[in-house]
Amino acid sequence: MINMIFGNFRQLKAYLMKKMFFFILLIGMIINAQTHRFIYELQYRPDPKDASYDKEEMVLDINPEEVKFYEFEFLASDSLNILHGGMTYQHTSQSGQTIVRKRNSNKNKNFVQIIMMPYYYVFETEDNVQWKIEADTKKINSYNLQKATAMFGGRNWTAWFTPDINIPEGPYKFRGLPGLVLYVEDDKKDFIYSFLRNSNLSKTYDTTGFLEKHYSLAPIVIDFKKWVKLNLEFYNDPYARMRTEFQPDWNVRINGQQIKSKEEFAGLTKQTQINIKKYYNPIELDKIIPYP
Repeated sequence: MINMIFGNFRQLKAYLMKKMFFFILLIGMIINAQTHRFIYELQYRPDPKDASYDKEEMVLDINPEEVKFYEFEFLASDSLNILHGGMTYQHTSQSGQTIVRKRNSNKNKNFVQIIMMPYYYVFETEDNVQWKIEADTKKINSYNLQKATAMFGGRNWTAWFTPDINIPEGPYKFRGLPGLVLYVEDDKKDFIYSFLRNSNLSKTYDTTGFLEKHYSLAPIVIDFKKWVKLNLEFYNDPYARMRTEFQPDWNVRINGQQIKSKEEFAGLTKQTQINIKKYYNPIELDKIIPYP
């Protein structure tokens, strides 16, 4: 009788342990299936000689397979398009920071556009930030933060990450620390990222309509050298396409000037070139486009 009781007890224990294992496995699968969404405020100076900032809310989606970083305005436009059942609302990146990478990878897909040009491009870069973890710590709200520094993209960066959120990710390409990066800035304070809020999504948000494909534009795969070449060609003759395609019935107004003939584009080139250089302050100075 005693042996029977103990035998049944061992069977019950084994059954319960098996059930507990599958329960823990299920919880892990649910957690891993979630998208962790973190929203940051990006302050950046398009004109490095001007103290004023432009601001964008940026989205960091940490999905089970991929990490995506893009402007919050894409979500706002996408929500309106879903609501109205069309592609009426289209947002174009102002910061030029639209990125996709695999989890635990430093290889980024950079999705980019040239202003006034109806093309969408993507090129890959390997971006391994070599961090130095400092002894400095502090606490903001309920988060314990630790300081880290790095030289990346020709700039000196200071980041504050939290081990409380065990995700080695952060805004833009700032990843690889033992915790989520909540704040990062360069020593010139040209670019400042500050954590605002977060949420968890039960499933991966579909960005294929505006990120992997920019509405009707499928990305053209190029390399970085080609990207530099395209930008220099545009700088040298920014209105080449408009001159070629111009029709007399077009209602085109540039900088307050009504364009009535293709010859009038010639007078706009110099000022456009001045503006391109004036408002060019790339986050990665080691990838600077050498405008003449």
